[in-house]
Amino acid sequence: MDTTATISPLERPTLSAQVARHLLALVQSEQLRPGDTVPSEVKIGLDLKVSRGSVREAYRSLAALGILEIEGGRRPRLRAIDPFVLAQVFDYALNTAQVSIAHVIETRRAIELQTAQLAARYATPAQRQALRDLVAQMREAGSDHARRVACDTAIHTVIAEASGNPLNSILLAALRTPVEASSSIHFDDRRSPADITRVIDAHQAVVDRICAGDAMGAVSAMSYHFDISIVHVARDAADDKVNNAA
Repeated sequence: MDTTATISPLERPTLSAQVARHLLALVQSEQLRPGDTVPSEVKIGLDLKVSRGSVREAYRSLAALGILEIEGGRRPRLRAIDPFVLAQVFDYALNTAQVSIAHVIETRRAIELQTAQLAARYATPAQRQALRDLVAQMREAGSDHARRVACDTAIHTVIAEASGNPLNSILLAALRTPVEASSSIHFDDRRSPADITRVIDAHQAVVDRICAGDAMGAVSAMSYHFDISIVHVARDAADDKVNNAA
């Protein structure tokens, strides 16, 4: 009896998918870097003996993923990582209720505890000063909700950059929309002045520990900051449940 597994036509990789895999393997073997050119559609088609249409489809799919930069009349080039591509995935998950703001905060917490620790060790004098200035601006924002949220987002961006690990910045940038949504939770109209002050003080504590070079203190301060976030999310979820039942 022939037990060889068969693959249905829908399960077989398309020609364009195979071309894309070939190109990615070529990038690895040739140790290409962002900005380097890749072979033209014509050359790849001749090398693989496939139609130019299949190659063009492969190149367009890689461009949609932010891997290739394609401009008319020029050879395709490798692009630097674009957080926007990953952001679309995260935004889609959030907008279709596949993840919640609480899930975002849990994920951010895991990332940002590490970024705070690393920033305390590696932040430059300019980055430390930028953090001090942003906290001061957040405190001075008064009733300007948009300004407080912008300062909140900017503080976390600078901390990620100061960590020295580019993946931290990429992930935080990719989470931009849910990050701003979670920042808004801190400062929305349901927050009392005491709540807002508590959130600002939590940011101040994180910045103070980073600027002091206290890695473990920065982790502890960032953990408390996210504890506040989780409490706010849980409170809002409970309020919404009550309002929807009314």
